[in-house]
Amino acid sequence: MKKIFILSLTLFTLLSCSSDDETVDATTILGTWKLISHSDLTTLPDCMKQTKIIFIEHGNLSGEIYEPNGENCDKTNLVASYEKETETSYTIIGSSTILAEVELESNKLIWTEKSSTKTRILNFIKVK
Repeated sequence: MKKIFILSLTLFTLLSCSSDDETVDATTILGTWKLISHSDLTTLPDCMKQTKIIFIEHGNLSGEIYEPNGENCDKTNLVASYEKETETSYTIIGSSTILAEVELESNKLIWTEKSSTKTRILNFIKVK
């Protein structure tokens, strides 16, 4: 009887542990994210709609940032790394350090960058 009780208690403990209560981790942001809106702009130009960020395992990310330049569309390659600071905060390390708070909602990523003079919000949708 004592063995059955201990076995039942062990099974209950194991089964009651669920990943539903876990905080956001790096694996949830892995993949390709496409820019869909930018807080500095009312309408996202077609050129900028090509912008994408790819979160890769082991804290690496790459991306292609597109910005209009007159009638041209300038592309800047992004190569950086990221470190998880808190459940929704990542430090992006590249040519400069940017603290970004990231909120994940299903297949949407809300990326908020804060500086001493400005807050910028970029919205991405997961494409792969």
